[in-house]
Amino acid sequence: MVVLTKEQIIGLIKKQKGLSIREIDSKIREIAKRHEISEHAAALLLAEQLGISLEEAPSLMHIEDLVPGMREINIVGRVLRKYPIRTYTKKDKTTGKVASLLIYDSTGRARVVLWDTQVDKYYNDIRVGDVVKIIDANVKESLTGLPELHVSFRSRIIVNPEDPRVQEIPEISEVRAYNYVRRNIGELIGGEKFVEVRGTVARLYRVVVYDACPECKRKVDYDPGMGVWICPEHGEVEAIKMVIVDFGLDDCTGYIRATLFGDDAAELLGKDPEEISEKLKELINMGMTIKEAGRKLAEDEFYSLLGKEIIIRGNVLEDRFLGLILRASSWEEVDYKSEIERIRRELREVA
Repeated sequence: MVVLTKEQIIGLIKKQKGLSIREIDSKIREIAKRHEISEHAAALLLAEQLGISLEEAPSLMHIEDLVPGMREINIVGRVLRKYPIRTYTKKDKTTGKVASLLIYDSTGRARVVLWDTQVDKYYNDIRVGDVVKIIDANVKESLTGLPELHVSFRSRIIVNPEDPRVQEIPEISEVRAYNYVRRNIGELIGGEKFVEVRGTVARLYRVVVYDACPECKRKVDYDPGMGVWICPEHGEVEAIKMVIVDFGLDDCTGYIRATLFGDDAAELLGKDPEEISEKLKELINMGMTIKEAGRKLAEDEFYSLLGKEIIIRGNVLEDRFLGLILRASSWEEVDYKSEIERIRRELREVA
């Protein structure tokens, strides 16, 4: 039999007995207090007492099950990374906030996006390493290839919840490269997925910022007559700034061009997207093309990245003109202690 969450058990009791959620919650808390057990165990005990059949509930969802277009999903994951809060301009010219998290479970990774009031409500209470339960979020497309969960005012986030899936999730120390295979650049071929490369930033090609749809992250156009941003797929939207950085990575076995998007790109550059956008505008106003400005900004503003050693994870694509490209889904600083332990493990396996 499938192990059910507390929420699923409550849903079955409500459906089969017609009790309100408030009544069910009250009974669960009473049982938990009386028997000194968790509320999840109390919910199971209440279901047993009421003669509830627990066979109707669907199996628990995991990250590998997520598909763009899904709505009101229930997922559990551990926070691997917290990205800084960013600001954007709303249609009414007021300032909004957006922040994101990178989470994982035993099956894969996903990005969680918080908007405005949800940033205020949850962001500061969530720490890297916490397990979060996300209820009633919607799954959107992502440029990085990872599922993207959007948390709206209808959604809830529970930090360190009681849920059977929590026991399946490894600790962070075990999953820094979870689902990714470490490869030398010289070994890479087009079409490979979930690869991890450690290398040195050897060249900066360009830094670009564009106005994007918050739903699909594609470029949007401004309609001056209506005073709104228009996405071809989602219509009128509140545009956000998306950063792209293209750079070359070298690891002594080979060289590859890599591309980072969004929060990961802004984090690597160490600048807010709005600030990067303003610097690009200044260069364009001086008479440069967008392409020239992107190159100039990369060379002049972010030259300190050259020589920086990082770990990049993503998929390998083969471009007709540029050759192999690593389309990155995430990056991180090199943890040399972990690298030493990795080499020790490899040597033990060989021996």
